[in-house]
Amino acid sequence: MIIRMAKVEIVGPKQDLLTTLELLHNRGIFQPDPQLLERVELADDDRLQALVLDEHDLRERSFFQDLYERVAALLKLLPETTDSISPLQPLPVMDLLDELVDQHLASASEQTRILADGHKEMEDLQHDLIFWQALEPLLADLPRDSNLELLGITIRDSQQLQALEELLQKRTQGRCHISSTTTTDGSLIGLIATDREIAGSLHQALTDERVPEMSLPEELANLPLAQRIAALHERLQSQTANCRKNETQLLEFSRRWRPTYRRALSWLEERLTLYRATATAYTTRLCFIIQGWMERAEVLRLHTDLNRAFDGRVVLEQQAILEEDLDQVPVMLRNPGYFAPFEILSRLLPLPKYSSYDPTPLIGLFFPVFFGMILGDIGYGVILLVISIFLAKHFPPQRLPSDIGKVLGVAALYTLLFGFLYGEFFGDLGEVWLGLHPLWFDRSKDILPMTIFALTVGIVHILLGITLGALSDLRRHQPRQALLKLAMLLAVLLLVLAMIGWFYPQSWLNTGPLLIGVGILMTVLIAAEGLLAPLELLKTMGNIISYIRIMAIGFSSVLLAVVANKLGGMSGDIMVGILVAGLLHAFNLLLGVFAPTVHSLRLHYVEFFSKFLDLGGRRFEPWHKRPS
Repeated sequence: MIIRMAKVEIVGPKQDLLTTLELLHNRGIFQPDPQLLERVELADDDRLQALVLDEHDLRERSFFQDLYERVAALLKLLPETTDSISPLQPLPVMDLLDELVDQHLASASEQTRILADGHKEMEDLQHDLIFWQALEPLLADLPRDSNLELLGITIRDSQQLQALEELLQKRTQGRCHISSTTTTDGSLIGLIATDREIAGSLHQALTDERVPEMSLPEELANLPLAQRIAALHERLQSQTANCRKNETQLLEFSRRWRPTYRRALSWLEERLTLYRATATAYTTRLCFIIQGWMERAEVLRLHTDLNRAFDGRVVLEQQAILEEDLDQVPVMLRNPGYFAPFEILSRLLPLPKYSSYDPTPLIGLFFPVFFGMILGDIGYGVILLVISIFLAKHFPPQRLPSDIGKVLGVAALYTLLFGFLYGEFFGDLGEVWLGLHPLWFDRSKDILPMTIFALTVGIVHILLGITLGALSDLRRHQPRQALLKLAMLLAVLLLVLAMIGWFYPQSWLNTGPLLIGVGILMTVLIAAEGLLAPLELLKTMGNIISYIRIMAIGFSSVLLAVVANKLGGMSGDIMVGILVAGLLHAFNLLLGVFAPTVHSLRLHYVEFFSKFLDLGGRRFEPWHKRPS
């Protein structure tokens, strides 16, 4: 249902504005609407103007904004902790935090920089270790010459390796040796051994060919390969220990100070929100005025809270909602009990306007009925009921899976009901195994009665929609539009009766006068609405005919179930037959959930709601404090 709203005006002395805003913010039930103030009439010697903060408030807002930005920057640097938010009240210690935050920010920034540099060095050392450890087995291929210099290189591909080997042999007259291998990450690397005397020219040759060398710190570059690897391991362990120490220090700092700064940031954000909220208030020479919306049921409690907090200085007055306000009233939907889960279907639509209807109860009433009419099988209904109970029991209330389970459960009950009426249990298995017979229609044979039934449902549903549209116009004080809708309703009803009299002549049902009545009503409608009136009548009749899908989709479902049973029986093997029939029934059940859902919603969204539902409402979004 659409919660009844109240338009209220709050008036008080200017000096109480921020305190009033804080109270409203804490209560979380009031949505300001500055546009309402445009229609406020005051005496000639007074006028409304936007609130301008005085020098003290501007200075305080600037101080809080600057502090907020510094605290937020500090919190970004501190690691997350599991500690709760500090219980301190920040306002008395804001000046102290203003002095501390710069020191803490500088310290945290330096620690974060050192830690980032340490992690970068660890990554480089790990990369170097992978490189040189991969090259270590190649030492066995090298000549045992103590005067060798070893160079590590990264090679693009095998073709580059071959070309490089030819070039280096040519440059050094055969006085170098190159071996290659692949690292654990798939990179192709090489080890070049050469005389120290010609190492310089070899470095130049690699530079000319743009072959990257693995560089090492000077103190490691002259060590034998085995000692290089040992030194790299030692450095990596030392750097890892340093990083862990820095991380521990930063974490301890965060555990000590992060709760305090989080609490301060939350308070600063709330305070700055109040300053921004002053833009919704207007002032006269002495007073502030705020107008907005709230639940009608909360007005008395807020009035009491304001009187208690301000000793009557701040006054709340509930005002009448004018006709020109109706499109501006914010909308909040709340459906208790049975209808609450069906909000998952109504939320697929835009919000209705305040003067319209909440579609949720109507979906809750008709959607499961249409679903059951279409699927209508005892066996399928039992399976869906089990699934719905599982979803509703194993997921928290008011969560999507739980709501889906509850909606599916109601739809499953109607599926069982119509399954008994149709005499269907997994198609015709009920008749073959259990002697089950239809109590109403045999859908696989009685196509015409089912078509008439579906059209009757459509007629009732559409006429209800037109009636609700007329009532909505009356609520909006538009009697002319309401009368035109009632005339359209009467024209549709007469035309339906005329068609019944045409196909099924009755002594009491004379087609001629009915058509004359339709002609008179259409003349009135054309005079009132123009040539669109006949098109609207044709559209309405088309909407009614669209309900034949209830028969058509249900007919295809029962035929597919019968086919599944026949194919299973034709297999000649009981296990194969069960498997074949089970797979086809599972597929039919999947379609039996998808198709009835989509087409039942379509009958609501397109055919039914178009007759009365006025969409495009504003969501009720009251001020409220963010949860800590």
